[in-house]
Amino acid sequence: MAEADHQNAVSHLSPDAAKAAAQVFAACTAKFGIDGDSIFQSFLATGSFKSALGITDASIEALYGRAHQHFMIGQYRRAEEIFRSLCALDRSRIDFWLGLGICYRIRGDDAALRIFDQAAAIDPSHAIPHFHRFDIFMRREDWDAAADACKQFEARRDGAEHDNITKTFLKLKTALEMRQADIT
Repeated sequence: MAEADHQNAVSHLSPDAAKAAAQVFAACTAKFGIDGDSIFQSFLATGSFKSALGITDASIEALYGRAHQHFMIGQYRRAEEIFRSLCALDRSRIDFWLGLGICYRIRGDDAALRIFDQAAAIDPSHAIPHFHRFDIFMRREDWDAAADACKQFEARRDGAEHDNITKTFLKLKTALEMRQADIT
């Protein structure tokens, strides 16, 4: 984890808040025979639960594969649980945030927008978070925000987007253009 990411992950904790969080974490993990205090201290030192827990990249990829499998067969709640864990374990992976955001969007949770904003912040050059933001704003009939998200997506797309995204984007853009034409 980059130093800036580490600072972002733990800088919001005051010493008292960190101590309280460590105590709660230790108490919750103690019933499983886990030394939560040392894990939490490692998290504070590294800013990464993945590192603190000693989780390998191969394990992360296996979890991601499992989340994707659940998603593909329509088990969105199960996929969401895994994506949420993956985001906690590695906050820097945009694909984890996108998976979580899509699960939230499917069930109509307003937090999806915040999650797509987080994905966009992780990689400002990535187009896909803006596509999903565009879709949400269109569904909300927030035409100004939709137009901005549309522009953001178009400015970042590289032509490598999945066909479904391209087709859906074109439909949404056409609907937005028709809406804008009706207004003028």
